[in-house]
Order: sequence, then structure tokens, then C-alpha cells
Amino acid sequence: MLFRLTPAESACVDEILRGYADNPHAQHMKDFIQHGTVTTYEHCMRVARIAFWLNRRLGLAADEVSLVRGAFLHDFYLYDWHHCKDITHWHGFKHPQAALYNAETVFDLNDTEKDCIRCHMWPLTVTAVPHTREAVLVGTADKISSGWETVMERRAVRKQRVENFKSR
Repeated sequence: MLFRLTPAESACVDEILRGYADNPHAQHMKDFIQHGTVTTYEHCMRVARIAFWLNRRLGLAADEVSLVRGAFLHDFYLYDWHHCKDITHWHGFKHPQAALYNAETVFDLNDTEKDCIRCHMWPLTVTAVPHTREAVLVGTADKISSGWETVMERRAVRKQRVENFKSR
């Protein structure tokens, strides 16, 4: 993927997420699929790394700790939206609230981290307008990551169909 961190940058992100990414509640995100075959945990890690990359490469001077932690927790909703009929229809609109509630229950969040989680689906969630550059970066990184995950999953499915057809 285009958004590659240097080893030093990757170590910086890992250090910022120490105590977050290895938290048992956060590890539970590995049990849920986000897009295609990508887990929610993988997606959140990717969003954190893309947001960090964008901030550094564009010289936006966002608070890196709040940015990375807010990005990592942006989808901390802890349910399988693919199999919840009551949730699935409204998931895109409602999951930021669930993620924020869960994150506040487990972690001590600052206002910037809360803004990142609450507003990452803007403009879909029209009333949850980002108030910080960190939240704008998380929303942007989330859309980049989601698009990439969806496209790559469709490519993998298409490739598998071609291989199955050839093996007949």
C-alpha cells in the first residue's frame, strides 16, 4: 500500500498504542470482520497508520498521540454488524456512538480522541462534524482504508474465481 511508514515511524505508532492495542478488549476486535476478510482490529491499525502517515507527510502538526489512539479506537464497537439485523441497517450511522461508549468505558480519553471516534463517519453522520484536525485525518484515513480493503477483497474474489475456472 502507498502509505508505508519508516521503521522508526512504525515503532512510534506501536509505542503510542502500547496499552491500547494489546488491551484484551481491543484484542476482541480481532473476532469481528470489518470489510471482506479484514478484521476490525486490522482495519483500525491500518487507519491509525494511514492517519499518522498523512499527518507526517503533509506536515499537519496534529497531536500524534491523540491522532493514533483516536484512529485505533474509531471502530471499537465490538459486535458483528454483518449478522445483527437490528444494527446492520443503521450501522454506518450508529457505530461511532457505540465505539465511543466502549472506548470511554475501557480507556481514559481526551476530547480530541473522543472527537476522532464520534466524527469519523462524517459526512454520513451529518450532525457529527469534526472539530479537530485529528478527527478530519481519522475520517480521511478511514475512507482510504475502507476503500482499499473493499477493492482488494473484490480483486481476491475475482482472482479466486478465475483460478477455479482454469482448474476445471
